[in-house]
Amino acid sequence: MIGCPKWGAKPPKAPPVVIGRSHRIIFHHTAGHGINFPPPKDREEAIAYAKAIQNQHMGQGWNDSGHNFLVMRSGIIIQGRWLTISAIQAGQMVVSAHCRGQNDQIGIEHEHQGTEEMTTRQRASSARLQAWIADQYGLKRVLPVDAHSKHFATACPANLAADIGSIRRLAQLILDDEA
Repeated sequence: MIGCPKWGAKPPKAPPVVIGRSHRIIFHHTAGHGINFPPPKDREEAIAYAKAIQNQHMGQGWNDSGHNFLVMRSGIIIQGRWLTISAIQAGQMVVSAHCRGQNDQIGIEHEHQGTEEMTTRQRASSARLQAWIADQYGLKRVLPVDAHSKHFATACPANLAADIGSIRRLAQLILDDEA
């Protein structure tokens, strides 16, 4: 996981708002790709993509990147909102701007144009991230995961919505193995 300071994220426009624990994960796709496609991307390309997304989101008037995490097709995981990692480690969460009405829930973006399948590395990293969140919260079960489209009129996360159940099951296996 690459935290905001490590990837050179701009500071948020206002201090992040830290609240109680998330009760679910909202699953998103980026509707675009990083610098070079297809994968694998290296760390520098993943960071450049995270910066481009943050610039776009902040250009829309948002405080910071809209999501809490970004999972690249290479499997690299990047923190979106500042303080997200430390908030989750403390059993809390950072309010974001990824899904109106659900910004008090963790938002995970997945690099994805809208039609291709997830890579094996991306699928495994998404599951590891979900297991890590549950572990940090002291849970024995991973959090429920909803498609963005369940809470907002959007096509997001496109065909990835069909993968949510299998990724969540993999996350539970990872969590069980760590127990």
